[in-house]
Amino acid sequence: MSQSRRTIEQLLQQGRLPVKNADAAAIHLEVYPSKRTWLAFFDQAALIIGLLALALSLVFFIAYNWQDLGKMGKFALVEGALAITIALYVALSFKRRFTLIRQLLLLIASVVTGSLLALFGQVYQTGADTWQLFFAWALLIIPWVVIARFPALWLLWLGLVNAGLMLFSDVAPIAFIDYDYQSIFWASVLALVNFIALNLWLLFVNDKVIDNQIIANQHLSVIPLMTKDTVMPLKSELHWSTYIVGLLSTGFITLLGITSIFDEVNIITLLIAFMLWACWCGFMVWRFYQRSLNLLMLTYLCGSVITVVMFWAARLFLDNFDFGGFLILALLLIGMSSTAVIWLRKVARLSTDNNPAATLVKGDSYDK
Repeated sequence: MSQSRRTIEQLLQQGRLPVKNADAAAIHLEVYPSKRTWLAFFDQAALIIGLLALALSLVFFIAYNWQDLGKMGKFALVEGALAITIALYVALSFKRRFTLIRQLLLLIASVVTGSLLALFGQVYQTGADTWQLFFAWALLIIPWVVIARFPALWLLWLGLVNAGLMLFSDVAPIAFIDYDYQSIFWASVLALVNFIALNLWLLFVNDKVIDNQIIANQHLSVIPLMTKDTVMPLKSELHWSTYIVGLLSTGFITLLGITSIFDEVNIITLLIAFMLWACWCGFMVWRFYQRSLNLLMLTYLCGSVITVVMFWAARLFLDNFDFGGFLILALLLIGMSSTAVIWLRKVARLSTDNNPAATLVKGDSYDK
């Protein structure tokens, strides 16, 4: 449920918003998308899809005409596209306009940079490992990632780092770590990297675009909605990219918990892996339940707990693959899923009922 809809419902329940003005409040607080909102959405969507399609079409064109294009032709196309993209970004930067277009140009330049590295390795058959491509790609686009301040580009960079680490773990084991502990070590590294990324996202990318005081100033002065001493709640939603990073962090920490169950490791290593997973669970509870409620992040937490517990139960009850073990697992899954759903519904009601007040709009009653 959106924050604006919660606001309207609370005001209706408190009697501060007349029922006859509820539809007008919904329209002005954009509970229902307006015509202008839809036009802006389609305009941005068409722009993003079109620019990405142009970047990908270059890759497909070279791949389709690989036999007909010489080395110079292939490099001329890719390097020319990269030069044109950077030139357009510089030209628009001098005018300080079209921020989204400039960010998308840097995103396209980053994609083309990866294509150039792949083309170089394919043409000259350098024999480099795949992980080197991803690490070099991530290293070269760091300046553009910093300059753009574009969450989609940051996600691309984080994906490259994760891909490079996973590919590196397959071909370059750590010399001072025993072979049996390699998988747990790399699972711990990936979990730590994405946990750090999640905290950085929460610090710097957390979406605080909507300021309810601005909403109050813009909308309450236009329509007769509120009565005297109306309370406006805070918006505590996260940026969409934060949810993706949270999903990555959940996946890798869950992988660490699962890997430690089935690998033949000593009890100390098993306890360390379990403690890392438990600390992550504690952080999620503290950050997204005690400090500020976020239903989707808590859903990630529930999914991780259910997965790890089910794998532990599978190790305990499925040694002989008997039907009794499968029955226990089925009942356990039903019980944990039901408990998680009940708890999440309580959290959803709690976030609605105990929404903190931030802005107090004082004045005479608008409904006279």
